[in-house]
Amino acid sequence: MFSYYLVNRNFMKMWSSNLSSILGGRFKELAIPLIVLSLTKSPFITGLVALSQQLGSILLAVPMGTWIEGKNKRTIAVFSKLFSFIIVFFLSLLLFSNQINSLLIASLLFLAGVSGLASRTAFNAMIPSVSGRDKLVNAHTSLEAADAIATLIGPLVGGILIARYGASMTMAICSLFILLSMIWMWRVKFTEDVGASPSKENHVREKMRSFAEKSKEGFKYLVDNEFQFISTVTICVLSFSTSFVVLTVIIHGKNTLNLDPDSIGFLLACAGIGNIAGVLLLKWMNQLSWIPTLAVLLAISGAGTLLLSISYNYWLSCFGMILFDGVLSMAFVVQASVHQGITPDGALSRVRSSTYVLGGIFAMLGSFLSGAIPAFATTNAALAVGALVLMIPAIYIYSLKKRSVPMNQVEPISLKG
Repeated sequence: MFSYYLVNRNFMKMWSSNLSSILGGRFKELAIPLIVLSLTKSPFITGLVALSQQLGSILLAVPMGTWIEGKNKRTIAVFSKLFSFIIVFFLSLLLFSNQINSLLIASLLFLAGVSGLASRTAFNAMIPSVSGRDKLVNAHTSLEAADAIATLIGPLVGGILIARYGASMTMAICSLFILLSMIWMWRVKFTEDVGASPSKENHVREKMRSFAEKSKEGFKYLVDNEFQFISTVTICVLSFSTSFVVLTVIIHGKNTLNLDPDSIGFLLACAGIGNIAGVLLLKWMNQLSWIPTLAVLLAISGAGTLLLSISYNYWLSCFGMILFDGVLSMAFVVQASVHQGITPDGALSRVRSSTYVLGGIFAMLGSFLSGAIPAFATTNAALAVGALVLMIPAIYIYSLKKRSVPMNQVEPISLKG
């Protein structure tokens, strides 16, 4: 599966950029909630600060995706990563000087979310051109392998860094990984169609009308056919679960299990063990029928979350984390591969940006509830809610299994007239 990408050097550069970016993200994912919890002692405020990073996706994803569609995507990815580096490094300096509060953290996370949105949109639109449409499942599997490695190493190392050297040093190292990601992306070379330049005679109003029409088309694609609709439901569930369960586990580890940062880091790192196992299993999934496969994966991930909610034993919680995130990572690969497979090349950016809006809304809801439910109930109850969010859609998706096809037979479906 990976032998092709060892030859395809440009994809390997994208893969390396992705690995560096996710490693930095895992450091930040652990550090920020612990910083805010230490400052405020409030799970509710911690959830509000965390959701600020998704706000940019809701407000700007559609116009940004439509704009990126006609631009050089590698250039956009490089400069957006540079902007992210500046933001995170500035945050580390503020932490070092103790000139920080939850509102300032939320503001910087919003800016980082906007730059990350631009980078992700450009990156994902590049994948079919660099990897080849016939290798989308393998491409997303190898990218998920990068996520697995980062998820295993990132929280573990991040927890140790926070415990021994403090949040400022941890965020500084996070910024260096973002800078490394930018350098790898800068080295990617490939030919892309950036679209025809608009005619100088076009009136500004006509340009705006065309821009708005393309943006609306991105949302139409999400529900235009049954395959797109199932994929859309899945990305909402995955976006909610990722932000909700991970943040709830951090709060659960600190407030309920009374764990140190390095122990919480190890708990989150167990998700990486599950991811690696999932990646190894994915090579046998290319010919499976994708709808029932997706439903089963969501249900098993829900079972892992349920185990987290009922267990007060640390090692049993670690196993629950392995089960939750390992199987969820496989669901991400299936969803992303099918979604890109059924979307025509000319609409990849705008459709992807539309999923960022929906995903951002559900990720924000997840971040909000991960703080709100523990504030008024318990983290155990919150994790039980997370299990239901995964299991109930799994039942609905499985009921549509007769309409499925093998993943390697998915083809682009044009927008209905």
